[in-house]
Amino acid sequence: MLLPKVWAAFVLLETAHAVEFPSGETLEPITDLSSLGALANQLQDPKNTGSQVYDSQGFEETRLSLNFFVEDFKSPTSRYFRAHPAFMQCLQKTYNVLRRDDDTLEIAEGYRTATDSPSDVYLQSGAAAVIILGDDATTTIQELAAIVIEICVPIFQEVQGDIGLVLHGDKLLVQLQGADETGPHFRAESGAAMDTATFETWAWGQIDETYEPISIPECPADAETLASGETYPAGVSAPEDAVGVIDYPVTRDKVEDFKRLVQYPANNIVFENEERSGAWCGSAARGRCVDCSTKILGSTLDDRCADRVMTKGMLFVLEKVQRMVQDEFAGVKLKVLEAWDEPHEGATSGDHTAGSLHYEGRAATLTLSDGDASKLPRLAAFCICVEAGFVEHKGDHIFIAERKQEGFSPTFIDFPEATLIEVTPPAELEGNYTLEPEQYSNNDTMPMPLFDSDHREHVEVGGNVTIGDFKDPAARYFRLSPELVECYEALELRENKWNKLGEMHRHIAVLEGYLTPENQDDYFNMSDPRYDRHTLGWAMRVGYYGDQVDDPEKFSPVRLARFAVIKCGPLFSGVKKGIGVGLYKNSTFVDIREDAEFWVAEPDVLPVNVTVRDWEDEMAMLLEYAIEGRIIEPDSLERACLFSDPPARQSAEFQHKHSEAVKRRRRRRQTEGAEDQCIPRSDTEFCNETTPHRETEIAHIWGEVKRKHLFRPEADVKAALDGCFGACGTCLEGPIWEEKTEQCNNFLHWVNFQFLNEEPDVTNFWARDNQDLKPQACRDHCIVKAPLFSLVAPSIEELYRPDPTKSVKEQIYSMANNPSPVMEILHIIYAAHASGRVEFYVEDAAEMQSLRAPLKVVLVFNKNITEVIINAEDVEAVEGVVQNLVFEWTKASCPDDTRDYITPFSVVEMPAGISKRSPEFEIREQLLERHRNWEQDWIGSSFG
Repeated sequence: MLLPKVWAAFVLLETAHAVEFPSGETLEPITDLSSLGALANQLQDPKNTGSQVYDSQGFEETRLSLNFFVEDFKSPTSRYFRAHPAFMQCLQKTYNVLRRDDDTLEIAEGYRTATDSPSDVYLQSGAAAVIILGDDATTTIQELAAIVIEICVPIFQEVQGDIGLVLHGDKLLVQLQGADETGPHFRAESGAAMDTATFETWAWGQIDETYEPISIPECPADAETLASGETYPAGVSAPEDAVGVIDYPVTRDKVEDFKRLVQYPANNIVFENEERSGAWCGSAARGRCVDCSTKILGSTLDDRCADRVMTKGMLFVLEKVQRMVQDEFAGVKLKVLEAWDEPHEGATSGDHTAGSLHYEGRAATLTLSDGDASKLPRLAAFCICVEAGFVEHKGDHIFIAERKQEGFSPTFIDFPEATLIEVTPPAELEGNYTLEPEQYSNNDTMPMPLFDSDHREHVEVGGNVTIGDFKDPAARYFRLSPELVECYEALELRENKWNKLGEMHRHIAVLEGYLTPENQDDYFNMSDPRYDRHTLGWAMRVGYYGDQVDDPEKFSPVRLARFAVIKCGPLFSGVKKGIGVGLYKNSTFVDIREDAEFWVAEPDVLPVNVTVRDWEDEMAMLLEYAIEGRIIEPDSLERACLFSDPPARQSAEFQHKHSEAVKRRRRRRQTEGAEDQCIPRSDTEFCNETTPHRETEIAHIWGEVKRKHLFRPEADVKAALDGCFGACGTCLEGPIWEEKTEQCNNFLHWVNFQFLNEEPDVTNFWARDNQDLKPQACRDHCIVKAPLFSLVAPSIEELYRPDPTKSVKEQIYSMANNPSPVMEILHIIYAAHASGRVEFYVEDAAEMQSLRAPLKVVLVFNKNITEVIINAEDVEAVEGVVQNLVFEWTKASCPDDTRDYITPFSVVEMPAGISKRSPEFEIREQLLERHRNWEQDWIGSSFG
């Protein structure tokens, strides 16, 4: 094979009868040649090819195909020219193949008028051209002919035409045979590489080569076979149950339907053609039958041979099966006893019972050319391996049937729970499903495929929803978007995701899905926002089943609308579409549309004191937050709330409670004896050595606290202070750490020193290890300006000399020997007191992670925050950290304790002027900070 086969059809646009060419350009044909006067005779099509006449004036540089312009094809002596879209695609695709080998194709003669004295009369048809190879081409003329056959025979078949080739020594005449001609035509002129008889035999061999499959599936020796009487799929006795019934028999006088069938022109398959000697086939008035047992007579509708005619899908299957037969059984060919069937002299109603799939060309009876019945089980296996829709071993032959489908190879559309095949409805019913151009001209980003529901209504396309739920009950065919089914699934999952064990599953009903254009008029007028939405397969009206609505105020259209915006809005945004949501009395309308739109058909469904404008604004806001992934909606409500550990502002009423995670760790240690990675110890030499120093820090802090009024009993506050600053132990986990956390949390909430950051837009955070960022972060307010920070931070950072005779100092509350939770708790409470805009200053991802705790407070919990701005040096890395954290928090936070959605945030470039300081500056800043702390301690101890 030279290239994948392309089966092309050309669109004759109904609007003003414009004709579309392979380039995508459209030209207006001149339908009344008499308007051209004496020129009319010069512009006739002598071969009746179906080409049309066009005016080239102003269109000389218009592309007929990608590489061929009007001026390349038209006569140099005539303003008017004939052309045929199918022929131009034949030339273009031939050109494309040659370019792969860096060869080119030129039109030596295109359309010519009679007065041009063309080299061949076919050039007057506008469906022929003399083509030559470009200079230095490596391709031979015979090889060019092989390419043309492979490319153009299938294209011409699509327009019920045959190929004609005239071989010369240095050029090739290619023509689309006219309707008055019979069959393919091959001729060789003097000087050609072969004579006409040889060329004709060779060309028919090339047609056989054209209809070889590009690939075939594996069908191992142990693949499923069928014994006589068995069927595939197993248990399906009637083929219609597997592939659907026919709409009506396709006959020759149903021209549009008959055109859609194809004739197999090659000789790789043997055809029985038992009717060939009959007096008539199709109808007595037609008066003839065609003998196609050795080759086709021609491709016009009247020349077609019934046994070689079938759907494109059936041809696709038989091509593969015949190749498998020849590969496995030397010298044996696949034999088709019957494909499409029509009435004939020996059977005036056809050879099959009414309603047979043969009458649509979707069935075929098969055997092998050697008549060996022992090979039939293997033949059945081949049919199964190529995925025929239905296969039955009939004893002396194999019967197969195919589903309806669009095109030669099936176009599969994946839904959450099923894969459907795109189809084309029969011509007489097509008007019921045709979309108006304005419905799809702006919707190129999403397909609107049509599917067949026959014998498929029970098939689940999504969880708890079937084809029957979505299709028009009065129509066989339907359109449906996979994204709409995903939306339905998301709604049903959201409605039930937080159900407790034993709680009733609430099913959401699809009240309306797809509607045909004709049937939608029974539901909507043209001014209704739902008009033309159901016909695209992009809309559904949903509601709760009546017997499941035990609380209609809760389980309402408003609830479903909210869920639809939150769950479906991001889905539709992912395919660059908006969501439409409408509120109705007992249902909610949801659809995919270009831009988001919300409306209320019946305001009575809104909650009390909520206006239509309020609701629409809320939906728009929810959509924005949902697309940004900011809606807080845990996967497991029960687990999220069980493990929730919300922050709190300072209060005398506060009482620390260990989170469920801590409680479970404790129980695990008690029951399983599980050891933490770090083994907590309080009996270390360090703890014994620093006892007097910790007592000094406690005395200092307590002295400051006693200066002011306490709102909590003094004994409680003092006990919490002792437990926080007096405790000593290793590890950031385990009972010692948990006790420290409880006592520190209580003390910092009860103590009578505040944070003073309640005013809006003043709170700032920075990674305290990075002193470069401190001046900017503390320009308004930061944690070091909080009185409570000034009270406890010096103690947390206090140093002592393990050996008084030496200058080496260590921290009393060092991370290795006695870590303290004070700093993190301070940041958490400080964040809980913030309001308005909050800013963070970080250099990189690591610094952002170090501020994870206060970031969570302002993004997830604090309802007084309006905006969070994160100033970063490495914006991309920091944004990645924040996005990951937000994703984690939205899926695991308890809505009872949090905001409804993550606070609006942005990660921006660090303001200009904040640059890294020298190491000497950092050392000097640390010394100054230590000196200031020492002065404060000295003043407090001396004058307290």
